[in-house]
Amino acid sequence: MATTIPLKQWIQGALECSQPDDDDDDDNNNNISTVALSPAYLTNALRIALALTQQISDVEESSTSQSSCCDDVVTCLPPPFPVACIDWADCITVRCCCSSSKEPNDEKHFGHDESLTNAPTTSSSPRNSPSSLLASSLQSDRWDDDALDELLGNIAREIEGETVPLPENTATVTTMDAPPLPRRGINGGYFLHVENARLFYIPSEDSHPVDSSPSLSSSSEKLQRIYSLGLVFYELFSGGDLPPLDLLVVSSRNGEDLAILSLGRAVEGEGKEEERSSVRPLDHFASMLNMSDDTHANMEPYDSQHVYNTSYRSKKRQSFSSRSRQTTGVVSSRSSLDSLCMKGVPIRLCDLICNMIDCINGGLMGNESYSKMVDVTYDLQLMLDKPFVYLHDLDVDRLSLHGLELDDTLFERNNEFECLQCAYRRSLSGSPELGIITGVSGTGKSTMAHQLGHFITSSGGVFLSGKFDQMMRRVQPLSAVASAFDNYCDVLTREEETERAMLVASQLRTALGSDLYYLIQVIPNLSQIIRTSAIDIPPNQDDCVDAQQRLQYLFCQFVEVISSCSSGPIALFMDDVQWADSASISVIGHILKTSRYRQDGNRVFFLATCRDDEMESDHSFWKMVESVGTFGFNTSVVKLECMDQDTVTRVISNLLHLSPRLVRSLSDIVYHKTKGNPLFVSKLLLSLNREGLLNISLVRHRWEWDVEKIQSRKLPDDVAMFFVRSINTLPVDVKISLSALSCLGASAECEVIYAIETNLNLNLIEPLNVAVAEGLLNKVDGRYCFCHDRVHEATYGIIEEQDRCLHHMNYGLSLIDVFFTTDNASLLLTAATQINLAGPSAVQDAEKYHQIANYNLMAGKKAMEMSDFSSAFSFFDHGMTFLRKKRWQDHYDLSLELFNLAAKCALTIKDLTSLTVICDEVLINARNSDDTLNVSFILMSALTHSMVSESVEFGFHVLSNELGVDIHSSTSREDTLNLITQTQSTLNGFTEETLLSYQVLTNYNMVMALKFLAKLESSIQQVNPALVPFVTIKIVELTIEHGVSPMSAIGFAYFGGMIAELGDLRGGYRYTKLAKALLHKHPSNEIAGEVILKSTEILSFIEPLQTTNDHRLQGQVAAMAAGDVHWACMNKLLFTCTLLWSGENLSEVKEAFIKAGHFSEEHSHQISFYYLKIFDRTISRLVDGEDLTMSDDQLTRHAIETKNPYQLVIVYFHNLFHSLVFNNYEEMKLSAENFLKFTTPSWNLLSGHSVHTLIGGLASFRIYRETNDLMWAQRGNQFKERMKTWNDQGSLWNFENKSFLLDAEYSYSNGDLELARVAYEKAISSARRHKFIHEEAIAYELAANFYLNTGNKSIALKYFTDAHGKYFEWGAFAKVKALYAYIQETFRCDSPSAVPTL
Repeated sequence: MATTIPLKQWIQGALECSQPDDDDDDDNNNNISTVALSPAYLTNALRIALALTQQISDVEESSTSQSSCCDDVVTCLPPPFPVACIDWADCITVRCCCSSSKEPNDEKHFGHDESLTNAPTTSSSPRNSPSSLLASSLQSDRWDDDALDELLGNIAREIEGETVPLPENTATVTTMDAPPLPRRGINGGYFLHVENARLFYIPSEDSHPVDSSPSLSSSSEKLQRIYSLGLVFYELFSGGDLPPLDLLVVSSRNGEDLAILSLGRAVEGEGKEEERSSVRPLDHFASMLNMSDDTHANMEPYDSQHVYNTSYRSKKRQSFSSRSRQTTGVVSSRSSLDSLCMKGVPIRLCDLICNMIDCINGGLMGNESYSKMVDVTYDLQLMLDKPFVYLHDLDVDRLSLHGLELDDTLFERNNEFECLQCAYRRSLSGSPELGIITGVSGTGKSTMAHQLGHFITSSGGVFLSGKFDQMMRRVQPLSAVASAFDNYCDVLTREEETERAMLVASQLRTALGSDLYYLIQVIPNLSQIIRTSAIDIPPNQDDCVDAQQRLQYLFCQFVEVISSCSSGPIALFMDDVQWADSASISVIGHILKTSRYRQDGNRVFFLATCRDDEMESDHSFWKMVESVGTFGFNTSVVKLECMDQDTVTRVISNLLHLSPRLVRSLSDIVYHKTKGNPLFVSKLLLSLNREGLLNISLVRHRWEWDVEKIQSRKLPDDVAMFFVRSINTLPVDVKISLSALSCLGASAECEVIYAIETNLNLNLIEPLNVAVAEGLLNKVDGRYCFCHDRVHEATYGIIEEQDRCLHHMNYGLSLIDVFFTTDNASLLLTAATQINLAGPSAVQDAEKYHQIANYNLMAGKKAMEMSDFSSAFSFFDHGMTFLRKKRWQDHYDLSLELFNLAAKCALTIKDLTSLTVICDEVLINARNSDDTLNVSFILMSALTHSMVSESVEFGFHVLSNELGVDIHSSTSREDTLNLITQTQSTLNGFTEETLLSYQVLTNYNMVMALKFLAKLESSIQQVNPALVPFVTIKIVELTIEHGVSPMSAIGFAYFGGMIAELGDLRGGYRYTKLAKALLHKHPSNEIAGEVILKSTEILSFIEPLQTTNDHRLQGQVAAMAAGDVHWACMNKLLFTCTLLWSGENLSEVKEAFIKAGHFSEEHSHQISFYYLKIFDRTISRLVDGEDLTMSDDQLTRHAIETKNPYQLVIVYFHNLFHSLVFNNYEEMKLSAENFLKFTTPSWNLLSGHSVHTLIGGLASFRIYRETNDLMWAQRGNQFKERMKTWNDQGSLWNFENKSFLLDAEYSYSNGDLELARVAYEKAISSARRHKFIHEEAIAYELAANFYLNTGNKSIALKYFTDAHGKYFEWGAFAKVKALYAYIQETFRCDSPSAVPTL
């Protein structure tokens, strides 16, 4: 239910309801001020005020647009003054809701219901007075000049407090009766549930008629309405007090000075209701004022019918006006509204009422008074929507002390911010997401990113942030990424995070073991979580294939651990990626790709900011974004532009807590100066505040500014020049300190600043604190940081070029001195960086060149320990530069070490151009061949990635010419077998214990020879497989002759594979076990992945196949820990292949292949990627019956293009497997021919050979039965005998069922049906017992075909049905459908009872 009551009674009722229940009635009057300020009363009063201004605005707009409904609406408004003596407060009704919800049948529009239209039109007590008579006189022409002069005299006496007799026949004032006021607590709460309010006027019958169609668009009448409503607002927000009489004014129209008529103050106090009633018409007098043309240029002249006759000028009136001017002068209503402020009404609201009342004085009151009702509406809406900004009083004491305070405003970027929030929320639901904020400098990108960070952390997420530094990106490229994780570790060390820190430490130890050492070098704060004493330092820190890949792997593992230990998702934010180095981008890309397929579904949300106008389209960051897009990542790009003029106005309005119309004069200047750049806007406002041009007024309790002085202030049009100017105004010592800090980068640790200050006897810390107070710097967590990149750039740009070099050199040398006394590695890196920024030209003492080169050598080695090979290469490169031209003659050893280490770093970061130049210089300037071996090995390793043939050729050249190691080159199989036999005979004289305790190889040349041979092992298989045994045997021979090295394990692993391939499975297994034992005794991460893979290949013939995948995973982890991507991907490949041939459910196998494919793609490993494509194609055909991957032609063409014959063999084998399973004889025969044609004898036994032998044998026997070609029978028999050998020497679990099945096919092909029947049964039983469900299905189907072809259809149907069920259980649904159709057709039955329903 809703009810409508007059405004005055609403005020009384709302005050009554707002008082505490235990207040006595006697205290009501004393508490009215407090109650009127209660939040409930104030909020509802604002709703009433807003509704009234909206109504009048709508009416005026309708009048302007000549709306058809205008006439109906106009009659709802009382006439503006001086048309009639109407008290607007009596014409206002308030609609309140009696309950929390509206009645469903209450559909009446407020202001048009019957309670209003049927209301009485006159009051029972018409409250007439001289002033009210004046009101009525202005509506008629009954009064002549004398009568009017007498009336004015009576008004003057009324002001003096005299009793004035009232004439008869005076007009009555229109009011409305209202329902009785309910008591508080008895259905009275609806007073504080205001829905709406309306002005509604019905003229009295005996009142003078009013023009029914006033000019609503008249400027003067609009101002009169604002003024009259302002008086109503005074009464509304004061809690029912009448406006002071000195707010009621009369203006002359004679072109002379404006006269303000002071009518005194209303009578106040208890027991004076009668006096109040007699004074009340003075309130109506406010509705009768008119204005001169001089007052407001835009006012239209009043209609002569409504205008006070200004030609009448009696002496009495002149003296009255003169007295008024002497008493009051031309003043605003502000001083008259002090009573509102004293009641505690918010100052902003008092100002609003003041500006409404002042509008009657037009331009004389300045530009703050209102000219349009719509502006009042807008300001009231702001007070309701944002009371803490636009309604509540400012803390002027704090603001006068601290000045203007800028928060992390988003500059009205709510839509852009919501876009990023949505992207983050999608990441929570499993969608991989990237968020990128772009824009020119100063548009608020970082601010928005950190606002999103607050949102993420408040919702339980983890927000890691780092910032790229333009100056440091070449010398410390990984510092931004490392700092993000370092800060996270620092957070974990806090007391409230102790439990999580312990969990992270435990899981990191389990996942990374001793490799944690390398991670701690990059993330120092990690040592606070994990005690370094509990970590085994790797004995050989250079034992790594690719340290960059290793570091990426370690970062990915770290992210996975902290993600699993966190209740919320991980968000990684990188600021200013336009300055990101390729190494950091690569790490970020790997983290994202790895997180894409986490089993727990947790994702890493990545957020970045960049100045896209400073980035080329081929920037490494955009390439990374494109790359992760292929992994399913969605990218949300938010473009931040500079603000338009209206936005600048709203931002300043919000900042200064003033209405937009009031700050327009300031915002126009600010926009003109800044072009809307948010950074420029904020810094300019702070500057104006500091210079006293924008101040807090203690009198008005609001911000004020001097427009003329601000306009006259010359400001640069560029934000960079603005900062330059601001810095130049600072004291000299502050500028010097800022310059020193800028040379160190965008930020620097206080420890570094203090070291420079102490060593160079400079005063830096105190001036930097001054800069912090000035807002140019931030001091966070022991670091001084420039508040923005533009400030850093401007500060650094002020320094002259020649002075920069001297500063960098002095700072670097001073930090070096501190390093030698503290052994702080970070100081060493910072010092070397500063020296390198200075360059050789800044060296003033020739003796310093050699020292600085040594400093760079030390810094480079430290960077290598941190796995930061990009930084290390930069240090080594600078070290070579400082040695000048005669470095090889004057500093040979130092030069050789710098070049060797630089070559290794160049290989790691894949800078092959620099690597070639470095190697060539070493090869030219080395004094002996031994000094060339290291760079030769690095060059050979580099060639392995792109030019394998050249790599093999170069390796043989170095072995023969530089190391004196000759390798047999005979390709005769007989010679090879003889050599293998001799080597095996030699090894038989050694026990495993003897070899494990054998002497360690110390000869440098032989150590390098074994490294070259080990590198050749994998390369030569692709180029000339026939030479593999000779390389392998040479490793074994050198080990026996000179001693054991870590590379010896490679030789024994490959030798074991050769022995097993030649038929001695157990003998081969012995050597692979020895290889793993040697690896354990002489650890080498560099070869661990390869040794484990080769050993597991033989292990899969000895132990149950399903158990070998643990070793595959171990090999993958070991390879990744060494950055060995090739063997990590190969271990991953064989892991998935083992799942398939073990008979695991195909849906799980398919998922594993997808993940493996992404792993290979992530690391750009083409070999394993294309093998996986072949397998994925087979699985798709089994499950879906469709080939959704590469076609045969594509796979075959790729194998030919890459010169990889083994890949071609795999393509034909999978075609053979598919055709055999789907019983496609013609395709099977063609595939078998190609498979056997391209299969060449191998010198190493591989796990895949077992399934090749099984499928090859089954296909051969089937083709023989179809063609009677004895060649196929012989091939089948060879496959059968090989399987029997493995079954006899190896694992019965793996080979028994396969051997029985080949025996069955052999017997069936030879016509021995009984032996065939028994063998089929044994094969089925063995496959079931050893859990090879796919081979059980194949055995059932082959047995069914056997029974069908031998005339036993009933058994055949049963076996076909059993095969159907096993294929279904395996997940080969395409085969299930095909077999079901075959059964239907062959046995003429609609639905075999035992066949599962599809």
